[in-house]
Amino acid sequence: ASGVGEEDDSGPFDGSGRWPVEAITGVSWDTCIYHLRTRAPSDPHPFPHDAWHVACRFGGSPAREYTPMSTAEDWEAGRLDLLVKTYVDGVVSSEFGKLITVENARQESQVSYTPMV
Repeated sequence: ASGVGEEDDSGPFDGSGRWPVEAITGVSWDTCIYHLRTRAPSDPHPFPHDAWHVACRFGGSPAREYTPMSTAEDWEAGRLDLLVKTYVDGVVSSEFGKLITVENARQESQVSYTPMV
């Protein structure tokens, strides 16, 4: 699955893949909550009553695990909130610090857009 409004809805979805950033909430100068959204996974959460983690990676970087602030019910609805402290030398956390929301990406892509006549 690639993202909200872009994924292929024709088959089952297990929750892996891209989760676009819907919003970013600053908590402190080096910590933000990333509000990620996608379509709801096909199956229920595998561990609805346990602590769980989400493996995040950017490109070919190693995966790092984060503990979501979201509940299993949130995940089942396609919502995931991650609290991430960004470290300058952090392989994954520094990539989080570069993220922008889907809406901001759309706006930025239109800044220099010139329609072809």
